[in-house]
Amino acid sequence: MMTRTHLHSSEEQGSILVSIIIVAIFLTFIVSSLMVLANANLSRSKGRIYLLQAQYAAESGADAALAQLNSGNDTYTGTTTDVQMFSYSQYKSTYAVTVAAGSTGKEKVITATGKVYVPSTAASPRMVRKIEVLANRTSSSTTSSVVSRNVIQIDSGVKNLQAKDLFVNGYITMAKNTTNLIGENITVAGKNTGATNCSIGGTGNLVKPSSFHTAGQTKTNLTMAFNNCINPPGNTSNASFNILANQTNISKIQSTYIAWSQYMDSSYQSSPGGCNDWISGASPRSIPSTGNTKKTHYPDTGSNVVSSCGTNGNIDLGSNTYTIRDNAHIRANLCSVTACTPTFNNPDATIKFIFVEGRINFDNVITSPTSGPIVFVTYGADSGTRTGSCPLGDSVYIGKATGSLSVNAPDAYFLASNGVCLDATKFGSANALGGLSGKNIYIATNSGTPFDLAMDPLFPTDQIPVDLAWRAGRYRRL
Repeated sequence: MMTRTHLHSSEEQGSILVSIIIVAIFLTFIVSSLMVLANANLSRSKGRIYLLQAQYAAESGADAALAQLNSGNDTYTGTTTDVQMFSYSQYKSTYAVTVAAGSTGKEKVITATGKVYVPSTAASPRMVRKIEVLANRTSSSTTSSVVSRNVIQIDSGVKNLQAKDLFVNGYITMAKNTTNLIGENITVAGKNTGATNCSIGGTGNLVKPSSFHTAGQTKTNLTMAFNNCINPPGNTSNASFNILANQTNISKIQSTYIAWSQYMDSSYQSSPGGCNDWISGASPRSIPSTGNTKKTHYPDTGSNVVSSCGTNGNIDLGSNTYTIRDNAHIRANLCSVTACTPTFNNPDATIKFIFVEGRINFDNVITSPTSGPIVFVTYGADSGTRTGSCPLGDSVYIGKATGSLSVNAPDAYFLASNGVCLDATKFGSANALGGLSGKNIYIATNSGTPFDLAMDPLFPTDQIPVDLAWRAGRYRRL
C-alpha cells in the first residue's frame, strides 16, 4: 500500500509540472504576440505622425507661398531648394513650393511638397505628401467715393466738399470755419494725436446732404474710432446725424493696391506700336489704336517707368481726347514735365482701368458727356517738388487750368498708391469727379467757380476692390 501511494503522488506532480510548462509556453506566446502587436502599433503610430508632419510641412509651404504673394511679390514662382521647417536627431521636415499662373491673372496654382526624413541625417525622405492649392486674388470689400489710407486734409480755400461715402484710416481735418464737409456716410478709423484724439477735427462744419441715395436714409452716419471734434454735433446724435463715436471695432483698409493683372490676364498683349498710341495721330486717339482689344500693354508687361516710353519715360497727353476701348497698362509718367489737359471717353458702360506705372500731372481733366466709368490706378511715387502746395504728396496732381477750363470728369476715379493733391482746382460741373483714393489726400480747391468739389454719387465704386489678397480656394492632395 505504501509503494502505490508514492507512485501516484509522483505521477500527480509530473502532471502539474507539464501543465505549468504548457501554461508558461502559452503565456510566453501571448506576451510575445502582445509585444509584436505593440511594436507594430507603435510603428504605425510613428508612421502616422511622420505622414502628418509631412502634411503639415506641405501646408506650411502653401501658406508661405500665399504670404509671399500677399507681400506684393506677384511674380513669385516658388522655392529653388527645399526649405527646412525643423530638425531633431530623430527626424526633420522640409517643404518645397512651385507657383504657376492660373487660367486668369487673379489665379495662381500652388503645389507644395512636404517631406520627413528619419533620422534627420537620412539621405531620402521616409514620408512625402504633396498638395495643390488654387489661390484666388479676391477683395473683402469695395471702395468709397473718397478713401485715404492716412489723412484727408481740407485747406482753407475750400467751401464745400461733397461725397456719398468717405473712409479714412487716419483722420480728417479742416482748416477754415466756412468749409463744409457733406457726406452720407463718413467712417474714420484713427485719430489726430495732436488734437485731443480727434477722428474729425479742425474748424469746419459737418453738413448733411439735401438728399440721400440709400432708400430710407434721412441722416448722415458718422462712425469714428475716437472723437468728433466738430461742434456741433460733437459726439451727440441729432436730427441730422447718427453718431457712433469711440468705436473699437472699425477695421482699417489694409491695401488699395490693384495689380494690373487683376483685370488684364495673359491674353493681353503689348501694343504693336508701343507708346505711339498715346502720342501719335489726330485727336481723338483710340487706345488701342489698332481697333483690336487686348493690345494695351505700353510697351510691355513689366513694371516701373521705362525711358523708351514717350520722352525719357514721360508722355505728354496735351489737350487731346483719348477713347479708352479696353483696360490699359502704361509704363510711363503722364504729363510729368508739363501738366496737360486731356479728355477721356469710355465708349461703353463697362468700367475701364488704366494702370499707370508712373505719376499723373493734370492741370485739367474732362470725361466726355457719354463716357462710361474709367479708373486711373497709379503706382508712381510722389514727385517731392511740390512740398509747399502739396504737403502730403502728389503722385496724382490736378492743378488749376488757365483760361476758362475747369475739371469736369464725373466718370473718372483716381486711385493712387501715394499722395493725391488738388491744387487751386476749378470745377465745371456739380459732380466734377467720380472719386479719389490715395495714401494721403490734400484738397485745396478753388471755391465755387462755378461749382465746388463734389463726387458723382452714381459712379460704380462697388466695382473697385480694396483689400485685395491672395486666398486659398480649392485644395486637393496629389
